[in-house]
Amino acid sequence: MAQNITKSKFLDLNCGNSQQILENIQKYINKFDCPEMTLDLTKLNILDAAKVMMLSSAYHYKKYPEGKLKCHVQSESVKNLVSGFSTINLEVVE
Repeated sequence: MAQNITKSKFLDLNCGNSQQILENIQKYINKFDCPEMTLDLTKLNILDAAKVMMLSSAYHYKKYPEGKLKCHVQSESVKNLVSGFSTINLEVVE
């Protein structure tokens, strides 16, 4: 079965709560070829951003163990919150 490959790696995260965002991210990862992916989580609060980062990292790692997930966040506190977890594919950027 052939995978869909997108030229535009755009994913709209302005859809409401963190659960809807996670569902959209999971569908996107399953549908498209995206070994390197960037998420803009700057509009989410600290706890929602951490939740989305950790679960997205797991979804992405499952399909792309050698892939990279880059997350843009609003503050250093989000980065500190998730720093204790083992996420080799996750890069957090302010």
